[in-house]
Amino acid sequence: MKTNTLVSQEAFLEYVLDSMGEMLIVLDTSLHVAYMNDTAKRMLRVRGDTYVGLHFFKDLRALIVPRLNRPTIVEEVLQDGRPRHGIHRKLATGREVLLNVVPLCERGGEQVCGVLITGHDITDLARMERELDLAFSLTLPNSKVEHKLKNTPEFADKFDPATGRITILKVIEDGGYRHVVNALRIFAAMRAQGVTHVIGIDKDVLVQTIIFHDLGKSQPNLKPGDVVDPREVFEDGKLHAYRSAEIAANFYHLPADAVEIIRYHHHGEHQLPESFPWRLRPMFRLFQVIDGLSAAVTRGGVDVDFELHDCTLRVTEVNARPQYNGTWEIDLFTGARHKLE
Repeated sequence: MKTNTLVSQEAFLEYVLDSMGEMLIVLDTSLHVAYMNDTAKRMLRVRGDTYVGLHFFKDLRALIVPRLNRPTIVEEVLQDGRPRHGIHRKLATGREVLLNVVPLCERGGEQVCGVLITGHDITDLARMERELDLAFSLTLPNSKVEHKLKNTPEFADKFDPATGRITILKVIEDGGYRHVVNALRIFAAMRAQGVTHVIGIDKDVLVQTIIFHDLGKSQPNLKPGDVVDPREVFEDGKLHAYRSAEIAANFYHLPADAVEIIRYHHHGEHQLPESFPWRLRPMFRLFQVIDGLSAAVTRGGVDVDFELHDCTLRVTEVNARPQYNGTWEIDLFTGARHKLE
């Protein structure tokens, strides 16, 4: 790009960086600040170039660090050279930000020479989410259910088809809770399109099924960077489905229809017992779609869309795994599924 007719390349770069709505900060390997753009200065309430050479944590005290006497995320990136994305932190000013921390290396080299921090203000969004969480928590039967959901982690991962193994990218500490909230949001969007007018779909039963379906789930203790065989470290879903059904029935006295769907929600239709009633199959199929879409949204940030045509649901997924991209149609009455070209 030629800029010399208007401004120098250096000045042009400065204009670009200072026009960004995101904060941008460069630290050296000693965690001293080398550069901030105007958005970062504004968010951290820094004037001019007074920040240059100050220690990011000890002098600026820019972020509230959640884990005392342990390496910060920035220090971890400097140590292992792996970027971290989507880090939720609070500034000393009280604003909340979502950060990406990326290692900087000399051109052509592997030696980390600093870190680049970018972030945007999510204060209003975070406040809205807390209000929604509070409203949702009031629908839960008791604090034990909330505690279990908020302490069941989920994992973002990268799958290697050559080995069948996954690399853990991120631990979502309250993933069970996020999964339920996302499932309820998806169901609410489908309900707006009239899915609860389909014969066999009961709103109250489906909401109870969503809330309780993973209460019996137990997850392994994994951390970012772990490479594992999912078939070895994760329990067969049918086992936690059975436990969840027992908890729903015996501790919370859910209706038999909800318990039945929870018990078999990890079964394929061909695996269902003959005793499983046809009248529950439309709702069973719908729940499996909602459960799968919510898992994809919670763990992978997948974009989903859907349309309802009579009793046929058309679902579109867009995500980082091409093999899962596309549009499918599911007939809630017959169970027929096919991918559209």
